[in-house]
Amino acid sequence: MALGPLIALVMMAMLAAILHRSLRGGAAPPPAPVRALKPTRVEPTRLADCIADDYGLLATAAVSRTHADALLIKEHLRSAGIRATLANAPDGQIRILVFGDEVVAARRLVG
Repeated sequence: MALGPLIALVMMAMLAAILHRSLRGGAAPPPAPVRALKPTRVEPTRLADCIADDYGLLATAAVSRTHADALLIKEHLRSAGIRATLANAPDGQIRILVFGDEVVAARRLVG
């Protein structure tokens, strides 16, 4: 009788038992007590305060009224090697945004 397969089965059973014990985990610690917070007065914000016109490193190269026109402008800029993205403005218009160092070239291209 070959002892190799029997030893392999015993070793696998021992490894399975060790893994089962270590991965089973203990009981969850009790939840931390919740402290009551003092109510603070929060000033109401206006919607205009929440809408930022700051796009970080991006600058507006053009503004379009329709999404189709904005996509055409974006494609025209892409064909010239200028990366562009679109952003919806609060007034419903669509802004075509490019990086600040490419804004002059993009505005010249768009007209």
